[in-house]
Amino acid sequence: MRSISWLRPIALLAVSLVCSHHAEGADDALLWDRRSVLTFNEENDLFVNTDRHYTQGINLAYLHEDGHLPLGMASINEWIPSWGYQRQSARSGYSIGQSMFTPANLSSTQPVPGDRPYAGWLHGSWILQRSGQTASRKTPVQESFELEIGSMGSASLARQAQRWVHDVRGFELPEGWRNQLRDEPGFRLKYERAYRWTIFSPDQALQCELIPWARGVAGTIEDSLRVGGQLRIGVGLQNDFGIRTIDSLSTTRGGRSRSQPRRWSIHGLVGAEGKAVARNAFLDGNLWRDSLSVDKHALVGDFHAGVVAGLKWPEAGYVHVFRTPEFHQQHQSHQFGSINVKLLF
Repeated sequence: MRSISWLRPIALLAVSLVCSHHAEGADDALLWDRRSVLTFNEENDLFVNTDRHYTQGINLAYLHEDGHLPLGMASINEWIPSWGYQRQSARSGYSIGQSMFTPANLSSTQPVPGDRPYAGWLHGSWILQRSGQTASRKTPVQESFELEIGSMGSASLARQAQRWVHDVRGFELPEGWRNQLRDEPGFRLKYERAYRWTIFSPDQALQCELIPWARGVAGTIEDSLRVGGQLRIGVGLQNDFGIRTIDSLSTTRGGRSRSQPRRWSIHGLVGAEGKAVARNAFLDGNLWRDSLSVDKHALVGDFHAGVVAGLKWPEAGYVHVFRTPEFHQQHQSHQFGSINVKLLF
């Protein structure tokens, strides 16, 4: 029973999501004219004074205003059906990023038995994001597609990036990067659908919303299915789908509606996500070449809490993530912090 104990909070959250879905969609859900948004994410386990597992991630994303679909994207948008909701708007975007993973022992120049291998992932993405509402309750819906293409191995530049940061800050230099996963191009095709349920009426000073989501990932880097949700409560909640981590899709990238007044906002949030994993290249190793690997867990859980504050143009937030062990030889959960900064145009 201990191996699935982390599922209980997720199950309770799912029940609360279903039981709380009594409110109609908020008035601002009818606004489908979001401006463009630039989002920067920085994630690191330095926030909890560790340097292992998923140890660093950085991502820069830009989403155009609603209706901006160049280079045949409008045809692709029309070709993809919108099951279960009425599509009102769509837009495109792009992102670049880098992630790195290390074992706990950074001083060894040899592979560390029983620990995850060194790995880096440098990537770029094309994003299609669509918004609408359900026909019955007018619940806001956001649907996201992302094609992520990149490279593992030395081409990811993870070794140079981590050694440079450690050198500048006077930390111990990682000595085992020559054992990292080998150079290999890869891709991930991601899909996510998120809903936004209003619990407190938006005309009240204090607002509360639940944002459940489901997600699937397929490709040479990862094959997984995920389900989760987030509760946020505060003042001046934006007409978006919240904030999460680099690994998410729709909720890290919002954008204010042209019809929504520019105002300050602040809110707290808590959430959870469960993941069923068929493949994780950063644990399973290279797909086409022999490499180091570890025995991964098929079920992984994330729990997060944070705070977000915004002014007329910028918005900034911090989310702290607790992640259950990802492989059998990992005896403790992992933690990292995620900083998110948005410029709302």
